[in-house]
Amino acid sequence: MQKQNKPDRTMTRLAICAVISAAVVYAAEGFCQGKNWPLWEKYGPWILDNKLQTIAILAAVLYTVSLAVWPEGESTIEGQATEDFEPCL
Repeated sequence: MQKQNKPDRTMTRLAICAVISAAVVYAAEGFCQGKNWPLWEKYGPWILDNKLQTIAILAAVLYTVSLAVWPEGESTIEGQATEDFEPCL
């Protein structure tokens, strides 16, 4: 299995976060429209007027959370497998 370069992994992670955030924004628009929820009444008009900014902010938050939960770098399984390897002679 060939290792991916770090920029490839970073761009993949960022693209996934952007797709998830776009889905969340459009799902929230469809689900919360017409409901009298206090947070939607306060922030809903701004979200509807500034969808691109909302998606960008949410993607940045998701990207930061994903880095905190799954840090970039060598995974422990790959590193452990190479450290404990002893060839058969």
